[in-house]
Amino acid sequence: MQQRLFLGFAPTAAQMTRLSDLQQRLICHLNPEAKAVSVRNMHLTLCFLGQVDDEQRIALLDAIDRLAKPRFSVQLNQLYLWPNAQVCCLKGDDVEPPLAQLAKQTQAIAGRLQLHSSEHHFCPHISLFRKAKQWMLDESALLQLKDMNTLTLTPEHLHLYHSNSTSTGVEYHILHSWTLG
Repeated sequence: MQQRLFLGFAPTAAQMTRLSDLQQRLICHLNPEAKAVSVRNMHLTLCFLGQVDDEQRIALLDAIDRLAKPRFSVQLNQLYLWPNAQVCCLKGDDVEPPLAQLAKQTQAIAGRLQLHSSEHHFCPHISLFRKAKQWMLDESALLQLKDMNTLTLTPEHLHLYHSNSTSTGVEYHILHSWTLG
């Protein structure tokens, strides 16, 4: 059986509340079709894996088990809109070496297992809205949001998520977790 999987990190409950507050403040500054990402789906993707069969999943779990998984912090401090992907997110440009190494190693594992290979450079971000095509922000609105758009993620676990499509939308479920450290 194939599952759509990815590796990522979950914000804390307090951070999810802050992200939800940020969504509430942003919604009126985006095109009307923009849809807020469900708070329980919020995460920072380390490596998207795509469709994974049982054999690949077993090999993936084994490879991640053997991988050094250091602790790190990442500061997400820029509201950003990717018009092609139609995603509004909170992103960060400063990637600590342990996180950069983990991203590189998990991409290499995905490659060895013939899973999805990203054509994009790793950019830590948490998606806030889908179907976001354009900002309707003026300079003063951006300044007012400045105080809310810094989040420092210091995860304790790396998670393997299953992206499950349902009649009410996509739901992300944690299938496996590894402690960082």
